[in-house]
Amino acid sequence: MLSRSFARSACASCRLRQSIAAKQLARTRLPVQTQAQARVHTQGSRAFSATANVQVRDRSRRPAARNATRRVEEEEQLEQDEDVDTSLSAEAERLGISDEQARLSKLLYLSSLKVGMSTERLVDLVGELQKETLTAQQRALEVRNAFGDVLPEGLLGDEEEKIYLMLYGEPRERLLEQDLEALEEEVAGELEAAEEEALEEEGTGVAKRGPDGQFEEVEFEDDEALVEEEVEDDEEIGLEDADARLAEDMREAAERGEDGVEVEEGEESDPTLRAHPLTAEGRFSTSPSSVQLPKDSFVDPIQQLISGTPPVHLKDSAHMAFGGIGLPYSTSTPSLAKTMQQKPMPFDATQGRMADIDANIFLAVLMPAMYATTMSALVESRKRLGTAWAESLVRKAEAGDLKILDAGGAGAGVMAVRDMLKAEWQRMHEDDLETSSNTGVAEASGKTGGESLQAPLGNATVLTGSDALRRRSSALLENTTFIPRLPDYFHTETAKETGKFDLVIAPHNLFSIREDWARKNHVDNLWSLVSAEGGLLVMLEKGIARGFEAIALAREHILNTYIASPSTEETAEDTEEGDIMWEEGEEPLRETGMIVAPCTNHTACPMYSGKNKGVIKGRKDICHFEQRYTRPPFLQKILNARDKNFEDVKFSYVALMRGRDLRIPATERTDPNFEKQATVVQGEEATDRAFAGYENLDLASGPNLSSLSLPRQILHPLKRRGHVILDLCTPAGSLERWTVPRSFSKRAFRDARKSSWGDLWALGAKTRVMRTARVGDKKRDRKAEKESEDEKPERRTLSKRMAKEKRRVKERKAGKKGRLLKGEIEVD
Repeated sequence: MLSRSFARSACASCRLRQSIAAKQLARTRLPVQTQAQARVHTQGSRAFSATANVQVRDRSRRPAARNATRRVEEEEQLEQDEDVDTSLSAEAERLGISDEQARLSKLLYLSSLKVGMSTERLVDLVGELQKETLTAQQRALEVRNAFGDVLPEGLLGDEEEKIYLMLYGEPRERLLEQDLEALEEEVAGELEAAEEEALEEEGTGVAKRGPDGQFEEVEFEDDEALVEEEVEDDEEIGLEDADARLAEDMREAAERGEDGVEVEEGEESDPTLRAHPLTAEGRFSTSPSSVQLPKDSFVDPIQQLISGTPPVHLKDSAHMAFGGIGLPYSTSTPSLAKTMQQKPMPFDATQGRMADIDANIFLAVLMPAMYATTMSALVESRKRLGTAWAESLVRKAEAGDLKILDAGGAGAGVMAVRDMLKAEWQRMHEDDLETSSNTGVAEASGKTGGESLQAPLGNATVLTGSDALRRRSSALLENTTFIPRLPDYFHTETAKETGKFDLVIAPHNLFSIREDWARKNHVDNLWSLVSAEGGLLVMLEKGIARGFEAIALAREHILNTYIASPSTEETAEDTEEGDIMWEEGEEPLRETGMIVAPCTNHTACPMYSGKNKGVIKGRKDICHFEQRYTRPPFLQKILNARDKNFEDVKFSYVALMRGRDLRIPATERTDPNFEKQATVVQGEEATDRAFAGYENLDLASGPNLSSLSLPRQILHPLKRRGHVILDLCTPAGSLERWTVPRSFSKRAFRDARKSSWGDLWALGAKTRVMRTARVGDKKRDRKAEKESEDEKPERRTLSKRMAKEKRRVKERKAGKKGRLLKGEIEVD
């Protein structure tokens, strides 16, 4: 229960702060304001805008008076803080309470400001909690209604806090006494933001006569030198002088606008600004890190297509089809699914029959995550292949020669590719769009200028087996062909190269195939559909053990069967093809190709090789990544999600290129898109170089390092005091654990702390140890660890005689203390 002294001190604190605020306002010779009105005093800088028919306001609202008022408030801010602290101590002494209770009173007052509670409401709450007739449950309810999911320290007793936690769970934030200073700064920042927002809505009070003869209100941007001059000027400043100064400010602001946006000191607009260039280049993330689904071309059309189905029916059908709460059998991977059997998704774009409500569920539940994961894989592939490759796709699309195949996403992959092409096209034409005022980029909502410019789309082909899904997908896409099944180029003797695709996106169509031989046949067909002139194949699955095993099998099959090493036409190193026996004349010819992402090696996957191959129950270490995206409103309703509107979808993928290989020296390449790319060096040599670090590498001399020669993080970094531990998959095809301490390099230590899961690491480390993949079987894991510890000294063993003697000694000691000795001494 809240003590009376605590309640009195809280009220005294409120009264004291109101008294100080009144004295401060009196000294500035301004009308006394309430606490809510005091938030809207004039300060901060704003951009220019104009509103018609606004007359000149009171002289106290003019720039000189406002800036003078602001300077007075800034000069007295420190005095106010010191007065409040001293006065709180004096008030605590006068009321006969301790300094700790005074600090709790201050904490309670700041907590009320944080949640937007008025002083009157706070006083009423304290008075209500002081009543002895209230039960502990009623007090917990009062605090919950007043502060929401925030709980200040000392407001509830032990019993009341237990009831609070039992009824409402753990609060989102606990405001503790030791965080008093930080809370005060946070509240001050929120008040400043509220002041600026309120001021923007209120206006400036400065008006000028426009060309039509009417007055126009003009906002201005403050300048420190101008403030000093205005304070010294006479208060009888004329409107004409204000207009002259305003024009000068506008000219200066225009000049600053040409140089770019100014960033305040201490503010970092981009988290990669302080990072090493190689660290920034190796980041695995989109920009921004959360994928925003296009509203005009994705969210709104899908919302319109599913509007004919009642939301309740859509929700119930989705939960029934995808495994209940959290939809564990969809693209999502909720925590409760860890103990459930791993199953493929029940809906597939290739299935011939699909009801209307099932097609709606496919669009509403599966397509958002498919779009986000495909975009993430495409962005990573674009980073590794370079700008010239992306520009070549745009030029192909402009010429009408770019061909895209979506084999499983029902159009989600095509939309992701087109959005990537649109972003690249806008980057290529940003100078033309800025200099020309008669053109604009055409959006789905309409034109933005004169003659519209539209990003190239490319010729798309989408695999949709059912009529219901085909009708809905056709409403989302244009210039698209829909086919009920994939063409079989693998068994065609002379497949025409003109019918093959530059980009093949195959999301979530391997896990549903049960037999390995059938999966390999499907991978063969997908590879045969890729153009041999630098076509890209991207295969994606869920980020679970069975999904990773499907992707790893496809990767191994293509490496063993089709892709040759740069120096020979044989299989790549360590790909273990001894169990494959080809009949005479049937072995396929190896060709040029490479893995683009996520692997930086062309050897056997360290998590799927040797005894780790195949389906392993309880597999723990898998190669997968995550991508955050913002859920659309219809998916929020289906999930019944209220606490957050985003999701971190986990996925495994592999991107492979056919007909091009960056491991070939640059002087021997024939494709102009890759002439300037550095030669990819992999293996033990590349791993040793990466361990030494490229922090001091001269990047200005040219592309002497490829990002595909760097190790990739397979887990989140482990941040410890003074060092960071990175779990990496190296270019040598091994799993290693690198330690980056602060003593190794301050820059490397900082970048390691800021790194993320999936990033490439280029700044080296101080120590490294081998790491074995955990497969879930404790005996197998223990055996693998024992085999990897070759350098560990042998354990000393005892003879049977010495073991018996040691047993007798322990028995005598145990008998003296009245205990029984359990167990036997280990004898080797």
